[in-house]
Formats: sequence, C-alpha cells, structure tokens
Amino acid sequence: MKPAVPTAFLGMLAVVAGGCSSAAPRGDSIPSHQPSAVKVPSGTVDIVVAEPASRAGRAVRYFRLEDGQGKAVLEREFRTAPAELSAPLAVGRYRVVTWTRDCTGACRDAVDANLGRAAGICGTRITVPNEAVTRVSVSAPSGVDCSMRTG
Repeated sequence: MKPAVPTAFLGMLAVVAGGCSSAAPRGDSIPSHQPSAVKVPSGTVDIVVAEPASRAGRAVRYFRLEDGQGKAVLEREFRTAPAELSAPLAVGRYRVVTWTRDCTGACRDAVDANLGRAAGICGTRITVPNEAVTRVSVSAPSGVDCSMRTG
C-alpha cells in the first residue's frame, strides 16, 4: 500500500512548478523600466532630441542608459519625432547613448529584421543626483552625426 500524499502538498507543488518555466522570457533582454520600482534615493533624467520631424518616416531612434558597469538599465525606441524621455533613476553615474536604425517600408510597422544597422551613434556620461533633474540635449540634424550636451 502506497502512502497517501497530502492534498495540500500537491497544491503547493503545483504552484511552485507553475512559477518555474524552462521557456525563455518573452520580450527584450533589456529590463523593463518601472518608475515605481525606484525605491532608493533617486533623481530624474530628461532627454530631448532636436531632430527633423521627417526622421520618423525613415528611421527609428533608440535611447539606452547604462550603469557604471556598462549594464543596460533602460532602453527605449521611438518611432515618432522628436524623441523625448523622462525617467526616474537611482542616484549614480550613467552613460546615455542614442542611435538610429533606418527603416525599409513603413517605420511604424517595421520589425527588427526590416531595420538597418545602427547609425548616428553618440553618447555621454551623466550623474543623477538625489532629487534633481539631469537634462540631456541631443542635436541630431538630418544626415549629420549627433552630439550630446548636459545641463
């Protein structure tokens, strides 16, 4: 005669097993940015790109923020122009990078396979102080490399 397995144990095992999956997580490898998750001393980064409105019809713009170890903490794409981002971040030093990828066809519906290589790449280092706003201005005229300035 086999010993009976308690029903409560089976229920708990189902919950634990259900939370574990061997499937790869969906979505980007870049962590999603959840402003409510910033619980430590924090500030805000505001990024604004001065660029032609026509960019949205021919390229997708990207922003990436990396921590001091080069690990991505935030990455966003912009299919409209001008690109603007405001996000709370933990106090610290970061690197801000932006680039574009040309579209073949309609940029609004383009998937990764329909986008060109990264171009017009520029970046800068910033410091996000406690309870302050760090502003980054990007100049990205059509057909010219971009440049960044803080302040």
